Amino acid sequence: MATNLTPLEELFYQECLKAGNNGLTSTDFGGIHPDSPVMDTAIAMNSLLGRGFIEVFQVRGEQVYKALKKEEIGKAGALQGEEQVVYNTIRASGNEGIWTKHLKSKTNLHEAVIKRCLRALEQKALVKAIKSVKHPTRKLYMLMELTPSVEVTGGPWFTDQELDVDFVEQLTNQCYKYILMKSFPRDASCIFTSTHSAYPSAAMVRKYIMDKRISQVDLSVADITMLLDVLVYDGKVERFIAQVDEDWDDEDMDTDSDWVYKAVRDKKAESAWQDCPCGVCPVADFCTEGGPVNPAGCNYYNKWLDF
Repeated sequence: MATNLTPLEELFYQECLKAGNNGLTSTDFGGIHPDSPVMDTAIAMNSLLGRGFIEVFQVRGEQVYKALKKEEIGKAGALQGEEQVVYNTIRASGNEGIWTKHLKSKTNLHEAVIKRCLRALEQKALVKAIKSVKHPTRKLYMLMELTPSVEVTGGPWFTDQELDVDFVEQLTNQCYKYILMKSFPRDASCIFTSTHSAYPSAAMVRKYIMDKRISQVDLSVADITMLLDVLVYDGKVERFIAQVDEDWDDEDMDTDSDWVYKAVRDKKAESAWQDCPCGVCPVADFCTEGGPVNPAGCNYYNKWLDF
């Protein structure tokens, strides 16, 4: 690296890189170059810390040093002391963020010191405070350039940490209407054959929602699948495996795109005569009063009326 590091500093930095996330302790540094005086080792370590080449963490009460990648060197190097420790701990939390209470336990710093460091880091636009939908009363901190994870924000269904019930209901209803439209012929007296394969998948439902601009939020297939799962649990639609080729192996079914959805007919809208045994009787054509097959001695009727 063209970084003007001394040979000892370069050696320590490269060894830290090799250690990866496990990092190195002060004892490890002493073993890298045993012939180096303790003072020279300490100076090299402090120089790397001060210039942002390595960072320090508290792991089970012991300081552990980890190397930063080239693209990360610079921001931490401009910080000193407690601010650098707090910044590095926040950076390690990624896009999940870290609660101030957890920040205190990981850094072993006093609460007043942490608050002072957080104010300074926010003023330098290095970190930002966010709220979590899981823990609305907690203030989480993460790096300014990161986008909070779905676990933190709640995804597209939350607005300002509040579940947008109207938005969810509107999308769910639109998903159901689209699936219903694709599930049955326009002629209500007809049904699709068993070989019908044009039932919509989650990807098709998403395309319909986005093409119609029903949602101004860019929804993923996973987001739509969550809504379709609600419809399945409510008994409004059913999910089954799409029509596949003969050489298809069930081990290949690893995505939601392998499933399609069909609306369930509303039983309340159906006539009661549709449940009558006569509608499905295999010998209805021979059924006559006084004949060998007759309503009075019908086994189907007796079973149907036996509540």
